[in-house]
Amino acid sequence: MNIGTTELIVILILALFLYGKNLPEITRALGKGYREFKKTFDGVKNDIQKQVTDIAKDTGIKDIDKIYPSEQTLVRADASPEAKEDKPSVKDNNNLAG
Repeated sequence: MNIGTTELIVILILALFLYGKNLPEITRALGKGYREFKKTFDGVKNDIQKQVTDIAKDTGIKDIDKIYPSEQTLVRADASPEAKEDKPSVKDNNNLAG
């Protein structure tokens, strides 16, 4: 179910007629809500990554980036084709025991 350009224009015109003066306030509130949601989601994601890394260090797993790649590892891997070839596949579960 895709919304085309015509449908989007009709929806925007209806919103303008119905909400008129309140439309900027509504869009501002939606933007703030979205930013807060994204900030909270990123915080939870960072907490999970930190916990996984801490558990890996405590249990002695040396190759945590092979199991659970961090954002830095992903950026490095995308930067050069050679890095992609050196990095083992995440599907390889033989490295779980360290």
